Amino acid sequence: MFGLLSQLAHAELESPRPEESAAFFTEVLGLYETERDGGSIYLRAWGDPFHHSLVISEGAQPRIAHVGWRTAGAEALEGAAAAIEATGLGEGWQEPVLGHGRAFRFRSPGGNLHEVFWDADRYVAPEAQRSTLPNRPQRFLPVGVGARQIDHITFVTPKIMDDVAFWRDTLGDRFMEFAVDENDEVVFAEVTSNEQAHDIGLVGVAAAPGGQTHHLAYWLDLPSEVHRAADILRESGNPVEWGPARHGHGENTFLYVREPGGHRIELFSGGYRNYQPDWEPRKWLANSGGVEMFVNNPMPESMFEAFPAGERR
Repeated sequence: MFGLLSQLAHAELESPRPEESAAFFTEVLGLYETERDGGSIYLRAWGDPFHHSLVISEGAQPRIAHVGWRTAGAEALEGAAAAIEATGLGEGWQEPVLGHGRAFRFRSPGGNLHEVFWDADRYVAPEAQRSTLPNRPQRFLPVGVGARQIDHITFVTPKIMDDVAFWRDTLGDRFMEFAVDENDEVVFAEVTSNEQAHDIGLVGVAAAPGGQTHHLAYWLDLPSEVHRAADILRESGNPVEWGPARHGHGENTFLYVREPGGHRIELFSGGYRNYQPDWEPRKWLANSGGVEMFVNNPMPESMFEAFPAGERR
């Protein structure tokens, strides 16, 4: 709609406890297992249109191994690959894999591995799960939280403004909001390929080692469902790390929880819609309500942890 990307399509999560992680996503968050292949578990939320939105693979510590983005068309894929290659960040074409066609891989300035692709396998529900509504990939049969679809991902980067410039200038995302500290240094930024305030969040930490993520988010239809999710998480023995509360950035309702492998997951709803191609990024002062709108629910120290854990430079 705005640039070369159409949407966040999937993320690969490495977990030291992959079976427990998969059980959390299916039994507590309500995702569905699509397939297993090569030791990896492929999952999707009931509203995700493609074969998977999450891949769980075994790893020594929690981390996001790669992130997949669908482009806005076949020509957009070629254009994105050429534009990325021109930046020197490209890692080359990959052959088709389970769930999607050939992809072009690259590392963003902050060191995270991504891929862009166009051809994608659309999910076809078995007869018992087919919806009576033609615009849904499957019937809504909520389990636990009942997350609808993948929403966004937030990275921890030592090169926050280089990342902003890459997503904006190379792939056509919009730079939406940012926060600065008392020295006027940017400490947080949001960019988006869609009408929401962000599908990428960027936490700026100059001493970070690179290649880290902060959280992966799934969407719930209503803000009240985030509060319901807090009940479900507590009753299932999965303590909420922070929330429910409301971000000033994007005006979204949120909560954070750790999955059994240790990575942070956000449950997310609400917020504004913005279709302005000439939007000017909005500046916040840190601690003025961007992270927590009402400034009455302090963020716990644990929220400063990033994945994989690593020594700062």
